[in-house]
Amino acid sequence: MPFHPLKFQLPLATGGIALMAYNYLQFAVPTRGDVIIGDLLAARMSAPQFLLNWFLVGLMLIFTVFTLVTAAVYLRQMFKWRRDKALYEKFLADSPTAVVGGCIPYASLAMTAMVCFAPLAFFCPLLSSNTQALMLPGLLLYGVLWIGLIRYECIILKKWLTQPFDETKLNFIWLLDAFSFGMMSLMGAAIAATAHSASIASIAACAALFVSILGLLLLAVKLCYLVILQLRAAALPGINVLPSFFIVVPISCLYGFGLHKMAYYLKAHHSMDMTSMHFFTLLAPYVIAVGWALFTVYLLWEYLRNDFLKCDFAFPQWSII
Repeated sequence: MPFHPLKFQLPLATGGIALMAYNYLQFAVPTRGDVIIGDLLAARMSAPQFLLNWFLVGLMLIFTVFTLVTAAVYLRQMFKWRRDKALYEKFLADSPTAVVGGCIPYASLAMTAMVCFAPLAFFCPLLSSNTQALMLPGLLLYGVLWIGLIRYECIILKKWLTQPFDETKLNFIWLLDAFSFGMMSLMGAAIAATAHSASIASIAACAALFVSILGLLLLAVKLCYLVILQLRAAALPGINVLPSFFIVVPISCLYGFGLHKMAYYLKAHHSMDMTSMHFFTLLAPYVIAVGWALFTVYLLWEYLRNDFLKCDFAFPQWSII
């Protein structure tokens, strides 16, 4: 299969699963800071806890390795693809829902970086004991991804605003840039919340806040436009793009988690009482995510029951994961 930027959804998804296991262990295992494998070895656990925690450790190890390997493979393919000017120009000349897929590599590499700082550090004492020393390189990497995503978004926004396109072909895949900005917001907020250096934390926080505002504006405008188009349409879009309706769920969680991390930064570096913000930034995204997920399952019930397991693979199916 030839390279396509949406291939980066694979390390994006596997990285998310690795982080899910890590976040559970962070709260389930007694620790004074970020959880590491030594904390698990020293913890007293019942038999069910022992089995569950070590199952999650194995799961996290598999998906961490898979994330790093696939990210490296696809990054190499992407550099080769970008060097072919004809292929890249052909991609940019495609429909808006296809071109927006070029944002996904930035989101995926941000996820891979967070996997290095959390699940990989869980297994590697050299990383976990030098977290603060890695904050500056992490900020530099974040800056490269941040600039790259902003630059690419400017290219596609100019294309959409200056060239005609068939609005009837728009679907929820069009929200992939809002998703990518949410991931970029989360990475920056995580650096801001973790760094002890006020300078590093402040730069990361400002950059994360900028992409959060930009991403939420894009999300609001595009989502309203898509809902209006769907209400005007006589039927649901084709089977291959139906799973893209689920993309609102991870988008809401990303912005919520990003703002939640931002609250830790404000508390640590500005001594602000963020109790209410912690509560709101966790509750609101989950309410939106659960509500939209239930609505989408109801809306797509016939597809999920009759067609999902029978139809060929399509990139929008990653939205469900």
